[in-house]
Amino acid sequence: MYLIGYDIGSSSIKAALVDARTHQTVKVVQYPETEMDMISRQSGWAEQQPELWWQNLCFATKKLLTSVSIDRKEIKSVGLSYQMHGLVLINEQKRPLRPAIIWCDSRAVSIGDKAFEDLGFQYCLGSCLNSPGNFTASKLKWVKDHEPEAYESAYKFLLPGDYISMQLTDNIYTTISGLSEGILWDFKSKDIAWEVLDYFELNHKLVPEVIGAFDVQGYVTREASEYTGLPEGISVTYRAGDQPNNALSLNVVNPGEMAATCGTSGVVYGVVDKPRFDEKSRVNAFAHANYTVDNERIGVLLCINGAGMQYSWMKHQVALSGRKYDDMERMSASIPIGSDGLCILPFGNGAERILENKNINSQVINLQFNRHTRAHMYRAALEGVAFSFVYGINLLKDMGLEVSTLRVGNDNMFQSEIFSTTIASLLDCSIEVVETTGAIGAAKASGVGAGIYQDLEEALGQVAPYMTFEPTLNRASCEQAYHFWLSNLEKAMTRVDVNKGTGVDQKKVFHTMKSKSVQTFLSSLQQDLESLKKHPDPAAVAQLLSRVNQQLHKERDWAKLDERVETTKDEFYKRLKQINSRLSAEDIYLCRLVMMELTSKEIAELMNLSIRGVETKRYRLRKKLKLSGDTDLESFLSGIA
Repeated sequence: MYLIGYDIGSSSIKAALVDARTHQTVKVVQYPETEMDMISRQSGWAEQQPELWWQNLCFATKKLLTSVSIDRKEIKSVGLSYQMHGLVLINEQKRPLRPAIIWCDSRAVSIGDKAFEDLGFQYCLGSCLNSPGNFTASKLKWVKDHEPEAYESAYKFLLPGDYISMQLTDNIYTTISGLSEGILWDFKSKDIAWEVLDYFELNHKLVPEVIGAFDVQGYVTREASEYTGLPEGISVTYRAGDQPNNALSLNVVNPGEMAATCGTSGVVYGVVDKPRFDEKSRVNAFAHANYTVDNERIGVLLCINGAGMQYSWMKHQVALSGRKYDDMERMSASIPIGSDGLCILPFGNGAERILENKNINSQVINLQFNRHTRAHMYRAALEGVAFSFVYGINLLKDMGLEVSTLRVGNDNMFQSEIFSTTIASLLDCSIEVVETTGAIGAAKASGVGAGIYQDLEEALGQVAPYMTFEPTLNRASCEQAYHFWLSNLEKAMTRVDVNKGTGVDQKKVFHTMKSKSVQTFLSSLQQDLESLKKHPDPAAVAQLLSRVNQQLHKERDWAKLDERVETTKDEFYKRLKQINSRLSAEDIYLCRLVMMELTSKEIAELMNLSIRGVETKRYRLRKKLKLSGDTDLESFLSGIA
């Protein structure tokens, strides 16, 4: 008796065959060998044809079944893992109306950000546990706004796993876990997040019928059997997104259990039994694969974009040609904890959610040419990624999650003893390395839905550690190195805040200041008017009128300040500041007036200066811009604009 599982990624499809009786993996295959095509019609867009996933699943299945000697009739159930946060729109004929918008597409970010602002912190985080961000609901709103023909023709929206299940069974369903990853599940009401749908003005009928992740989701049709080679009539009994499924594959299903991966990016996934959220939205929380309304299991997930990509960069750009990761590990072992003061921040793969969406880039700190070698660079790189995991897991601990054991797959950076023992020593936990994959986990989970296993404990009970890393390093040395790294991270984050210019924040500060000033004036004015009603006094009336006149002058001052705040946000201002960072807002204002070809008299009136004062300012401006005598100021400024 066998179980088959699939992992529907954006790069390839993996298929795994598991012996249900022995729990042993018979075979795992991947198709295609090279990465699947991704469509990017504009910067920040990422799409794939859903039919391509289905075709490659069929090829992967045939490749798997022709490579093993089994009776295909002995395959009893199918489990699916899939790339999260995607959007597939189908018509009534169950055909895609457009390419799927996949997880790494960022076109809907501004839509999600505005929804977070409008729906409010309390609802989004308190009920949905996330900002709508760039997830499925926001992507569907983008289609409604920009491709109304496709939206109006839509019968249902699906996640990638829903689409593959439909191709296998001809049934259209989604799951609670799937809805939650699209920010369409309300954890308070334990129902579909109708408020999000209504805010986006999305048709409720587009939501598929909801079933449990371990329910029988249908049976393989004759047509699907012909395409794949699977037996007709076997049940599809499990479906979950890749991150919940990866955790489940590692037997992380109960509160207090935690999983991690560290490939190109790093992911930590912990399970809790009640809704948790981070007020700064540095982590996400979704319904875990085994979530039900009566038995809440919620996965709290954090992502580190830099992670393994940094160590891969080190291998290809710093290491000598031909060096392997084993060689780098051996050289790193000759360097003491803390890398003799060399410190690397690994965040060089864009903005980091755990750093409040700041982009601080990767940084090498305290490099000494007469002291540090390639081996120091390798160890500092390993420690930098390990420290970023510790930093992230400490965020989860602050939210109430516990970590006594961290379960990881036997791949990528967790194969490094230095990397793994550094994390274990700082967190005082064990790291269990398990030989499994998402496709294997999906296959075993399908056995629960099919009734072959009584529960997940029976299905996953054979998941045993391949090896275990214990906290064997000197704790004091590790903490000293970590706190030095952390201090440099905090400095880098502060510098980003300062260098940003923070135009939006300046605007908020401006409006707050003005609001407080006006409120103070109105409150004082109301008190004076009440006093005058009781005790009329001509002198007091004159004084009151004088104060009102002063307030009107203040309004003009506020208008000027508002104009200057707006000035600091535009590109012309930024280009001028690059030429001379000491240019004042008044200098920029003068530049704008000069470009309007106004006379000195007109400029003098607008700036409340004498004509001579204007000419003096023009002369000083030319010096600041380092213009030669024959360079025309107006032409120079037009060239910059």
